[in-house]
Amino acid sequence: MERTALRRDTADLRQTPFVAIRSRNIILPEKDIYFCKNSRRLSFYTFIFSQEKKHRRMRHLAFWGAYISYFYLQGISPDCTKDLSSKDVFYYAFVSMYCFVPACVISVYVSLTVFYPFIHRKKRYVTAIFGYIALFCILVFLNYFTSLLFFQLSCHCNVAHMPFMRKFAESYMNSQNAIIAGVLSLGIRLAKDWYVQAQENLLLAQQTARTALNLEKMKLHPDFLLGSLENIIHRIRTGKADALDKIVDLSDKLSRWLYEEEENA
Repeated sequence: MERTALRRDTADLRQTPFVAIRSRNIILPEKDIYFCKNSRRLSFYTFIFSQEKKHRRMRHLAFWGAYISYFYLQGISPDCTKDLSSKDVFYYAFVSMYCFVPACVISVYVSLTVFYPFIHRKKRYVTAIFGYIALFCILVFLNYFTSLLFFQLSCHCNVAHMPFMRKFAESYMNSQNAIIAGVLSLGIRLAKDWYVQAQENLLLAQQTARTALNLEKMKLHPDFLLGSLENIIHRIRTGKADALDKIVDLSDKLSRWLYEEEENA
């Protein structure tokens, strides 16, 4: 009974659908590595590298979930808790997130859609640097108005009587955070591309080495085969008893060369 159950489990495992690891929706040559769909390794790999819209949305949601949580928590600083009640501290952090996260969203997607091609494909790093400087100036301008909203919602201040440098400093600081978020997202994208390219280069090097080795084996096969056949013919003509054993031995060697090399290819 136990053997029967084990066979059924094995049969069910073999019938479980498998998915190939892909890079940019293309199965790489010699990289048809398969895992079960319920494999955690496959789920993690798919989540990071898949280019399907569903997985891309999941990655973006995970990134923004982590970043917004960090932005909210860093707004609850120990300095704020000294002069404010706990309720006000959490409220101020929420208002800060509400006012200044949109600039981070702009920075991230400008980095991924505009600056990414200049760095990854065109290698125009100076253009990307000047682009970030221009983006920073634009964000400072936009955050200046959101800082006014922040002061109005948080402390109900009369922003008309507030010093300009106080409002500018708030805008400048949060624009820095937005640029950091954009650079971070761009770095993650470039790191992912670098990893995929490194894996493709490693795969190509392995294929090249395997091809060279197979070519060298093919050069040796004809000489060995002719020598072995002449030896077998000589033994058959002279009536030696081990001629049949030599034929079986040659057949085994040819079988290993043909089938084992196909399996390792």
